[in-house]
Amino acid sequence: MDGHYFPQVKVSIVSDILEKARAGLDVVKVETDQRIFPVEVSCARCNHSLMDSDHIIDGYPAIRITVSFDNKHGWLALSCLYGSYNVVSSHEIPPGTILNIFCPHCHSELIGGAKCGECGAPMVPMIVKGGGVVQVCARRGCNGHILDLGGATVE
Repeated sequence: MDGHYFPQVKVSIVSDILEKARAGLDVVKVETDQRIFPVEVSCARCNHSLMDSDHIIDGYPAIRITVSFDNKHGWLALSCLYGSYNVVSSHEIPPGTILNIFCPHCHSELIGGAKCGECGAPMVPMIVKGGGVVQVCARRGCNGHILDLGGATVE
């Protein structure tokens, strides 16, 4: 339902699944969801921190990157809470737009070799402080992301 798989569904839980779908299966409550936690990241090319304490999203410093699309160039601030999809940007970005994403320090394009498992767009790698890599989908509106903390991958 709505792109979600429910295994071994019994008649007794169909009404619960329908109720969850009406409420929104992808709704994330940042304040109470224990699967959401802050990550501090840096550029995968120059290792400079991408954290921006001037932009606060979800109560934490944002991850600030440079983006371009449709002859527009500006900045994008992502929530540093892994599992939150909240963003702020200098331009209105239409849903479905694939962004070109750059480090605001070394100006390297941040595109890795992986493709998003949900939509096939390029994944954007960032180094997690303390070890590991987080990758987010470059397509605006896609919630595809991967966190690899040295063998333990979370999607």
